[in-house]
Amino acid sequence: MLVSVPFGKKDLQFEIPDKNLLGIITPEQQKPLHDIKEAILAALRNPIGCPRLSELARPGQKVVIIPTDITRSLHENVILPLLLDELNQAGIPDNDITLVIATGTHRPNNQEECIEMYGEEVVRRVKIINHFAFEPETLKYLGDTPTQGIPVELNKVVADADLRISTASIEPHLFAGYSGGVKSLAVGVAGVRTIAATHNVQVLDHPRTRLGVLEGNIFRQFLEEAAGMVGLDFIVNMVLNEEKEVLKVVAGNPVKAHAAGVEFARKVFEVKVDRQADIVIAAPGYPKDRDLYQASRAVNTSIFGPMPLVKPGGALIIPAPCQDGIGHEGYHTWMKTVKTPDEALEKARREGFAPGEHKIFVLARILKYAELMIVGSAIPATTLRELLLTPISTMEEALDRAFARLGPEATVWVLPYGVITIPVVTGEGRCCCGV
Repeated sequence: MLVSVPFGKKDLQFEIPDKNLLGIITPEQQKPLHDIKEAILAALRNPIGCPRLSELARPGQKVVIIPTDITRSLHENVILPLLLDELNQAGIPDNDITLVIATGTHRPNNQEECIEMYGEEVVRRVKIINHFAFEPETLKYLGDTPTQGIPVELNKVVADADLRISTASIEPHLFAGYSGGVKSLAVGVAGVRTIAATHNVQVLDHPRTRLGVLEGNIFRQFLEEAAGMVGLDFIVNMVLNEEKEVLKVVAGNPVKAHAAGVEFARKVFEVKVDRQADIVIAAPGYPKDRDLYQASRAVNTSIFGPMPLVKPGGALIIPAPCQDGIGHEGYHTWMKTVKTPDEALEKARREGFAPGEHKIFVLARILKYAELMIVGSAIPATTLRELLLTPISTMEEALDRAFARLGPEATVWVLPYGVITIPVVTGEGRCCCGV
């Protein structure tokens, strides 16, 4: 069968024998909203769990809007002008509004990317700054969270604002269960000390820190406690399909509106399948496939869902151009010091890791469970091998390698949209290695 998966801004096609292919797993098809602007306006007029933004805002207030960065995909060129207009109607002029981009530990957006993401109108109307998690002088310490004692350092401009608003998409997230809600504030504009304390071994090893899990999730508990210390007043979150079309818009209270969005998102992203496979092909899609750091998320849903989709000892394949390289140099430097997944796990548990390097721990758990091939990457093969990954030029070569190792009858699942698809295995399955 001819199969097609996203690869950069194009599609990658390859053949899988019918006898081996179990199927193609995609999110549940939902009709996209016809008029995005009207859907956003409707959500703004009918917020969940709080008054309208125009009622929350007061003349003279300094307002911060926290949009997503270049590693995310959202219709912020539509959302942001509507938010600005609503604030203007409440008596807040554009020069009292600042956009602080939720970069977390990612690189900053450049001017061209800001125009591409937010639109020329927004770039012209308001001040836009990148968040820099590693610059202490730009941060403000707000105290420690009551339950876990995590120090909360946030961007000073955000912390000192009178009104805080964030935008985000709601999709499966390895630590938070689902992205969106207060995460843009508590991580997106947090300092490196805060991010390090939440992306550590103790949090990642916790049995409730998993895809799709919110209740009892200690990472999400931190998010909500940290956000409560400074106050996130209003969110606009979207559920998007694999084509980045809008399926749902929610706005309002950051916890209550997010919960409503997650309820809808579960029906889209959590897909029941009847068995595991020997081989799983998972495409991250653009823009996640711009660098390895983000692209590796494509296989998280096949390992850290309710039951792994791939059998123990199987093969995972990620097609990704990775034109921006690894995405986090510390990740590479750390991995060069180990030679096996077991060694990486042992070192991580013994020594910990710096912010951004939590992917090491996640990757090591995956590699202990299955082989991971990266196909078509611009990253040098020697570098990928230093990361304990298998570099492959084409999908045909990747499948040949997998069939040679696992046998000619090896079964295959394909996830064209791996980052946002949570396979829920309903039949018997096997799991090992504590994943």
